[in-house]
Amino acid sequence: MVHALLTNAPGGGIDYRDVIIEEEEHDLVLSPLYTGICGTDRGIVNGSLNFAKNPEKSDYLVLGHESVCVVRDSSNSQFKEGDLVVPLVRRPGNCPNCLIGRQDNCSDGNKKEAGVTGKHGFMRSRFNEDSQFVVRIDDPYMEKISVLTEPLKNVVKGFEVIETISKRSVYAGADSSFTNKNCVVIGTGTEAFLYGIMSSEYGFNTALTNRHPLSREKMDLISDFSLNFFDYSTDIAYPFKSEIDLVIDTSGDPATVLKFLRLMNYNGIFLFFGTNGKAPASSINGNDIDHIVERNITIAGSVDAAKVHYIRAVKYLKRWFKSLPVESIITGEYRPEYTEIFKKKPEDEIKSVIKWGE
Repeated sequence: MVHALLTNAPGGGIDYRDVIIEEEEHDLVLSPLYTGICGTDRGIVNGSLNFAKNPEKSDYLVLGHESVCVVRDSSNSQFKEGDLVVPLVRRPGNCPNCLIGRQDNCSDGNKKEAGVTGKHGFMRSRFNEDSQFVVRIDDPYMEKISVLTEPLKNVVKGFEVIETISKRSVYAGADSSFTNKNCVVIGTGTEAFLYGIMSSEYGFNTALTNRHPLSREKMDLISDFSLNFFDYSTDIAYPFKSEIDLVIDTSGDPATVLKFLRLMNYNGIFLFFGTNGKAPASSINGNDIDHIVERNITIAGSVDAAKVHYIRAVKYLKRWFKSLPVESIITGEYRPEYTEIFKKKPEDEIKSVIKWGE
């Protein structure tokens, strides 16, 4: 018997109760310390993500794909009770990419995703896990901040995609750097902040944007990360005097995407990351296609990441933890029984997390 946060995918709903889950035997037993709540979780609870589904022969799905856990028991000599680990979300199918550990690039869609598609997630008091699907956290002071490993690995993978695309042309500036290149990140949630920090790390002039003003707390945090912000719904001045070289969308909103696609520079890269199946449609016209073609603009989507990206994400977090206020990205901490947090996003939220245990 475990305490768990449950939904019925893809229909939605949310419940916190005791359940008995039949699990495979694995070499680790884990308990979550913190689990993150993101737009995917809320989309599943609200019934707006049709790709979400219960595990086979189950009438519910345990939520949760962002987690940092403690090892409760281990039959693997490389792990001991008390170790901190982050479990991977995607589990491989049998396609060529899955068979080489790149289930993030699954080519037939038969992978599983914990807490999302066909596999129970991490929002439960205890579960069995295979050690090949965890990444160790070796610094106990990073216990809470490590819940950001899962969203940050998406960013690491996203920039790997950007680097690959950029090789189609001379993408850097004349000084071989990105210091004169402009990046706009659409959105101001967790992934947007992490993409913004990483963009700045690469050297881009970086701005986050949204269609509404931000609270003083969020604006201060943007400043602390040496980023810019502008509200694109008003006449507030766009912070860059030249066109955009990189756009990263975390909103999934077609109208917003088109607005910034039309501002892109030659050889620009537009990375789609956000999903929003219920966003209203928006029309692309012939001039938009001309703009994309004549300027050699590349449009790409990126989802999830491989174990190597989790490992790199942990390294970034460890370094940023010492030099940047990344812990401030976590703006709310809740108990698992407070299920209302899945139904309504707090006004100033960047990242809300659930704290498990005592």
